[in-house]
Amino acid sequence: MIMLCFTVLGSSSPVFAQDRRPGPADTLVTVKVVNRPFAEALSIIETRIPYKFAYSSELARGQKNISVAVSNMPLSAFLSQLFQGSPLSWQIIGDQIVLTAPPSAAPRVTLSGYIRDARTSESLVGASVYLPGAGAGVQTNSFGFFSITVPATDSLAVQVSYVGYRSLMRWIDASADRTVPFALEHNDEQEQIANTVVAKDRREDNVKKNQAALVDLSTDMIVAAPSVSGSGDVISSVEMLPGVQAGIDGSAGYFVRGGNAGQNLILLDDATLYNPSHIFGLVGIFNPPVVKYASLLKGGFPAAYGDHLSSVLDVVMKDGSNQHPGGNVQLGTISSGATIYGPLETGKSSYLVSARRSTTDLVLKPLLDSNYFANYYFYDVNAKLNFQLTPRDRLLLSFYTGRDNNTYTNDTANVSGIQYAMNYGNTAVTLRWNHQYSGQLFGHTVVEYDKYHQFLSATQLGYFAQLYSGIRDIDAKSELSWYLSPAHTVSGGIDFLNQNVTPASLAGAVSDTSASIVPSGIPPRTSARLAVYASDDIKLGSRWQLYAGVRAPFFSGPGAQYTAVEPRASLLYLIDPTTSVKVSYSNMHQYIHLVQSYNSSFPAELWVSSSAVVKPETSQELTAGVFKNFASNVFQTSLEVYYKQLGNQLLFGGSDTSAINSQVEQQLIFGKGWSYGAELFIRKNRGRWTGWLAYTLAYAYEKFDSLNEGATFPFAYDRRQMLDLSLAWSVNKHWKIATNFLIASGRAFSLTQDSAFIIAIGNGRNGHGNDPLYDNPGRGLGRGNNQQHVGSYTTIEDNYRLTPYNRLDFSATYTKVREAHGRRWETEWIFSVYNVYARPNNSLVYRTIDPAKGTVIAKQLPLIPVIPSITYSLKL
Repeated sequence: MIMLCFTVLGSSSPVFAQDRRPGPADTLVTVKVVNRPFAEALSIIETRIPYKFAYSSELARGQKNISVAVSNMPLSAFLSQLFQGSPLSWQIIGDQIVLTAPPSAAPRVTLSGYIRDARTSESLVGASVYLPGAGAGVQTNSFGFFSITVPATDSLAVQVSYVGYRSLMRWIDASADRTVPFALEHNDEQEQIANTVVAKDRREDNVKKNQAALVDLSTDMIVAAPSVSGSGDVISSVEMLPGVQAGIDGSAGYFVRGGNAGQNLILLDDATLYNPSHIFGLVGIFNPPVVKYASLLKGGFPAAYGDHLSSVLDVVMKDGSNQHPGGNVQLGTISSGATIYGPLETGKSSYLVSARRSTTDLVLKPLLDSNYFANYYFYDVNAKLNFQLTPRDRLLLSFYTGRDNNTYTNDTANVSGIQYAMNYGNTAVTLRWNHQYSGQLFGHTVVEYDKYHQFLSATQLGYFAQLYSGIRDIDAKSELSWYLSPAHTVSGGIDFLNQNVTPASLAGAVSDTSASIVPSGIPPRTSARLAVYASDDIKLGSRWQLYAGVRAPFFSGPGAQYTAVEPRASLLYLIDPTTSVKVSYSNMHQYIHLVQSYNSSFPAELWVSSSAVVKPETSQELTAGVFKNFASNVFQTSLEVYYKQLGNQLLFGGSDTSAINSQVEQQLIFGKGWSYGAELFIRKNRGRWTGWLAYTLAYAYEKFDSLNEGATFPFAYDRRQMLDLSLAWSVNKHWKIATNFLIASGRAFSLTQDSAFIIAIGNGRNGHGNDPLYDNPGRGLGRGNNQQHVGSYTTIEDNYRLTPYNRLDFSATYTKVREAHGRRWETEWIFSVYNVYARPNNSLVYRTIDPAKGTVIAKQLPLIPVIPSITYSLKL
């Protein structure tokens, strides 16, 4: 047997190679290294010991230089000293010293960039970026930006996907921070994006996103909702969602979870709009060809949102194309319009311009005896400029203006006896600057100008009333988002608002109408609001996700200052990959108020600002829900419950006066409210038929010391039950049919005991109302102030309900795509019918005198008949 032996420096005993290798306790180390790079120092040490260091090249990056000097130190003690204070750990395996680093300490890189449409360079909101090797993924924000930080590696696969587009897989060098743009091609074979809304459609968000009470209005949802305008409508889709109800037919706005229409924050490219509807609430102000996406948030509000209590509807316009010009034309019996877009400088900047006008006054005037629609017209204009200043800087300028005008008259001898005039409109200009400070830090700065006015005038039975509201906003806000990792994002910002509000009311005898309201003569009420906010969104392990935020607004108005701290929190627990539970809490304050009249015979609303008299409205809302997806996310389901308390609620109890009153605060009454309920939502995403079912069980109450002897009564738009069903069927590649059906309890209203109640105009059924909310709808004289006295009785507010509401809508769409000379042409015919079976849904009640008997009668008035429409569109 031949034995080999050698002496290890610093060791007094021979080592026999075939017998054993010395362990850490046997090996003594003597070495001196002075300020040498990590890899070089380890190579020197390897010449002094019978072991080799094993580690990855990525691990060596970023390590500090090494200085060490030892003599006859045991190997284990030497290694402990060598890596003291370092995140690295070591382990001797065979003849190797294996070095490892914990995941948090391993070198990390940040990949960031924008995901765009390859055809137009339109940013894609909510596109998915997934890294299979790292097991991590993120989604783009509302500007198409993403940021993801993962362990460094020489090569990394990145998968990018978005509904309606071909998925993209690319291998990239991930050894250092990189900006990586992606452009996705349309998947024309599966594309379902028509001339409606290109929207977020992230099917797993229903379960995995830590946001309760959120509905992204995806393309299939918009297409599956027939609308009066024929071409899909955001507001019509919103009103079909659980927890949301439309106002009365013939009025604008919608109501969310027991709040009034003025408690909804409505955003278009970050600009606030104060009335979301045209033409009696039948058509939304968002022109479908220019809308990129929309989402509705009913609770669990992030800290960035404030000033409104009930919901946030966030709508974003398309950017236009910086690659190729294009456009579309729409011709319809309800409205017609045109949209053009294209590059200002190819690859650098783009423009988009769109305009539409109603055609109802032109089409219906020669056909109708009544002039409900014959004198009504609206228009709106959208425009947007998009500049890519540098790879890190983007500037966007957005513009919107829209107007509604209407007059309605009827002979006072006629059964209705009402004359009124109305005009209102929004104007908004927004300048936004996006800046990528680094791969992980994204900034968004906005300056906006908003203006809104509303004028209503009504005359009935020798009396008249006028109301005017004007709002002017100048808002500046800036927000930073820090993407620490795919599981951790920190955000914060500041928001300053300067606001002028001009309310006025006037009421009296017809002979006094010479004292008409002149808007320029109303003294404005100026206020300022400053808010700072911060939030932290973090995943805690594989099942828990926590959002914690706080918003701190400071308000300074006429004779008053108010400060508040608004905590926000959301918690998600993932039971399994397709099931989760979410709980959220929101505290909110509102400083501008839409005040509704409790004793008006026409839709009377005023906007007023907080002051020494008018305190900010408040709300606290708790939401909890179970979310479950089935069949690979084809079916989404959710069941949510909520409870909301509302403080400092307002009603307008204006008295008759022939003098113009701009101090309307003195005519307000104050109270509180609360609402609670349950919402079921079932949605089918894919297949030849799609659609959703939404059921809401809701309770909403108010309490005012100066009404009903201080007793509780239902909110005017309290509807106990609502069922919405929307279905769409793709018959073939050309034809698609869709239908909506909704049924809801009638809304509450007030009826005095001296009124005979007629169910509906023209049906010959007279008599008292048959749906009282109380056993005894009259009471004795009470302690409250400003009560309505009827003989020896006091009217209970909202003591009756209108008859239940139900409606069926239908649409059929024929689409054909042609290609010639390298261009793609798409034509579309839409045939729709609103209120198919002409249900006379009663919208409001007014009191008048029966000319035959001389008694007071109350009549329910249906406003909206069956409305057929035809729309033709050509898209280039």
